[in-house]
Amino acid sequence: MNSHRKSTPSARFTTYIDFEEINNGLTTVGETVSLRPIDVPEETNVDEEKIEPQLLPGEIMIARANNVLKFAPLKANRTGISGTLFVTNFKVSFVTSLPVEAKEREMHSKSLQNRFLGVHDVCLSEVDMVNQFSEDNTKKKRLLYNAQMPPRLSGLQLVLKSLRVINFSFKFTPTGEDIRVAQALLHHAFPTSIDHLFLSCGYPPSSPGIPDFCRAVDWEHELQRTRCPNWRVSKHNEFFNLCASLPTVLVVPRDLLDAQLEQAAQHFQGTRPPVWCWGTPAGAALVRMAQISPSITDNNDNPVARVPVLALQAASGFLVGRTGWQWAERGLHLALEEGKPSRLSVSKSVGSNMKKRKVDEASQQQENRMMGLVHRCHPMRLQPKIFDLDQILPSLKEIQISYIKLRELHTPDDPTQFWEQDRHYFSRLESSRWLSHISKCLEVAQNAATAILHQNSSVILQDATGCDLSAVISSLVQLLLDPHMRTIRGFHCLIQKEWVALGHPFTKRLGHTRNQLEEQSPVWLLFLDCVYQVSLQHHTALEFTSEYLVALWHAAHCSLHSSFMFNSVNAKYSASDVLQRENPQQPIYLRPVWSWWAEDKSIIENEQNGSDEEPLDSKISAREAFLNVHYIQKLFKSLAISGAVRRISDPLSSAYHTWQHIDCLMGETRQLPYDPSTPIVPLQLDGSLRLDISLSNLRPWLGCFCAWLSEPAMLTLNDSESLLKDSSPASHHWSHIHEMYNTMKDLLSQSLANGAAQ
Repeated sequence: MNSHRKSTPSARFTTYIDFEEINNGLTTVGETVSLRPIDVPEETNVDEEKIEPQLLPGEIMIARANNVLKFAPLKANRTGISGTLFVTNFKVSFVTSLPVEAKEREMHSKSLQNRFLGVHDVCLSEVDMVNQFSEDNTKKKRLLYNAQMPPRLSGLQLVLKSLRVINFSFKFTPTGEDIRVAQALLHHAFPTSIDHLFLSCGYPPSSPGIPDFCRAVDWEHELQRTRCPNWRVSKHNEFFNLCASLPTVLVVPRDLLDAQLEQAAQHFQGTRPPVWCWGTPAGAALVRMAQISPSITDNNDNPVARVPVLALQAASGFLVGRTGWQWAERGLHLALEEGKPSRLSVSKSVGSNMKKRKVDEASQQQENRMMGLVHRCHPMRLQPKIFDLDQILPSLKEIQISYIKLRELHTPDDPTQFWEQDRHYFSRLESSRWLSHISKCLEVAQNAATAILHQNSSVILQDATGCDLSAVISSLVQLLLDPHMRTIRGFHCLIQKEWVALGHPFTKRLGHTRNQLEEQSPVWLLFLDCVYQVSLQHHTALEFTSEYLVALWHAAHCSLHSSFMFNSVNAKYSASDVLQRENPQQPIYLRPVWSWWAEDKSIIENEQNGSDEEPLDSKISAREAFLNVHYIQKLFKSLAISGAVRRISDPLSSAYHTWQHIDCLMGETRQLPYDPSTPIVPLQLDGSLRLDISLSNLRPWLGCFCAWLSEPAMLTLNDSESLLKDSSPASHHWSHIHEMYNTMKDLLSQSLANGAAQ
């Protein structure tokens, strides 16, 4: 699937020279340089070779443009290659017989979608903006899907959600082909509905074995693993009749009846009541919930603003601080046991309208009752900590504004703009407030983790819809406290549980459709950046590398990775049904992103898509790119004690389980990321991951934000060279690891042989 080029030289332009130091063949008009390609083909050769992209089952070609020039990044449109540009219902494909630029080949090799996309391919759902640009790159105008197209396009600039910029020139393209390609691109890259994207390639994915947390058994296993008491699995949402954005099964307080759950859910935004997502054997639970409904309706069906949650909760016995919620003594038992709000506060807030007051009182009463149930689930009846994330974290709009500034900083159009931004890089980064948002999320997560670990308190995370910032904090808390979540398997389960099953609205937040632009906000990138900061401060703690986090961010924009395409599991089922009705003769398979581990054997292939170039010097396996060599070294060190070989043979010893883990990562069986037959290992709390959340100790994620900048440019970004080198394990580390692994296998073989001889 990766080879979209032919080994036979193209009959069209065979190269596009760099005019940086060459004056021959230039025509100067003012200060605008007119570029002249070399080796222009004869007209008789145009139809002798048919160049087409490789298509997946069900993929169709929409438009093509011949004699297109693709420019290298940050070269002021002076260096590029020639080829044919295609638009299908899945991708933008540039087909050429010329060698691949090293940066593109490297980034393509480290992606989770390289089985479906070639080096010069871009998934349509990854396109963020389409601009028209002039030859001298001095004028740029955004093209919209519903706007009138100019009669002729000089070129197209694609700004991708992966913070990459691609420029195509139509200077030598036949008239009309440029417009057809642009119209097809704008129409198919910004669909009105998610089921209009190319979501299924026609053949089933390999089973990754990751639980989808849409079955009761998956949540029961998680309850069994954490040994958190007094919670139960409810199937009351089996047909999404309770909440459309939650999975079909939920974990709720043991004393809560399904009828009471349904009644309470109506008073929360999106009908998302409090749900359990993780806990400890001592009874401290991690709970996510939405705010109570923001409005009520009077007799004329006019929306009326509800009593602010902050005032009601304060009246019911809650006080808010800068770092979280604390319980006040006044009204504590009333709020927890009876669920009754303060009538005085409510009546002052809503005035004399009794109907409004009763509706608000009912909502507040249900919220307090649910919080009281969480309180009673704790074996010691300890007071839970409530974190109102809407009060202490940035809003979704603020996160989006920061991201836009971040995108502008890392997607320069030309060298002039790059050097200008580079001189003020850190001041511009600071003004975006992106790292400030990262710092605040890490602070809240650390405070919540401290409450669970040291105070044995349950933690309730509350945000507007219960599916955005609560997912960030909940995931970080588990990463800080649960060693299982720091492994590849555990991290996959964490994302599947907190983000996919519990309904983070990926479609809205990542802008997979043209609708609801005001709801876009890269909460998913915010979380991945937080995990990246954890990996920098604890380089041996996580089993996966920062390169894998980058790959997950890029994979979130490939429509064939269903894990990050939908607003909820229910939306995924609905889209699948629509596609199946439209294609009754063809089975529809929506592929989870985790299936990549079961399908792909390596991320850098030997053949170079028909190129005569030698492959990369270091043919790194998927394990060596995405698995943290320092983490595996730490596992080996735990076995470097006397008698380890003997204990490895004992299934009851910790050394046995450590070796099984190493063998899973290093062995030929390749059972990553998850083996369902693996026994459930009880939770072992670990509070060793303390974070320095000060801005001076946070680093810009250059491996993600600057990934597509050309190498010389990227190395100028304020000591980025050293940062990038630190993020990638050296090849000699992996050589040492393989030596240790082979030595240990030989020792075990000798031990078994000696035991058999005796």
